[in-house]
Amino acid sequence: MATLFHWAAMSGLILLGMEPVGATFSGSVVGAVTNYGLQRALAFPNARPHIQAVWRYVFSCSLASLLNVLIFFILHQLLEIPVAPAQLLTTVAVAAFNYVVYQRLVFHEQTS
Repeated sequence: MATLFHWAAMSGLILLGMEPVGATFSGSVVGAVTNYGLQRALAFPNARPHIQAVWRYVFSCSLASLLNVLIFFILHQLLEIPVAPAQLLTTVAVAAFNYVVYQRLVFHEQTS
C-alpha cells in the first residue's frame, strides 16, 4: 500500500513537471507516512511500544529515502534506465532493506 502511495505521488509530481529524482524522494516520504501504521498493525503486531518505535522508524525512513534517491539516481541519471524500470528496481532493493531494518531495529517484536 505504501508503495502505491509512493508511486502515485511520484507519478503525479513528474506529470506536473518535477524532475524524477526529486519526485521519487517526495514519493518516498508520502509512502513512509502511510507505511508506519500499516507495518505496526499488519506486519509487526507485537511490536515495541509506539514511543520507542516511532523514533527508530523516522531514522530508518531517513536512511531508506537516501538509499532510494541514490539507487534511483544511479539507475536513471547515470545508467539512463527509463523512470518506471529504474523505480521498480529501486523499490525492490529498498523494500528488502526496509523489511530487515523494521524487523530488527524499529518494531523488534516482543517475545514472552
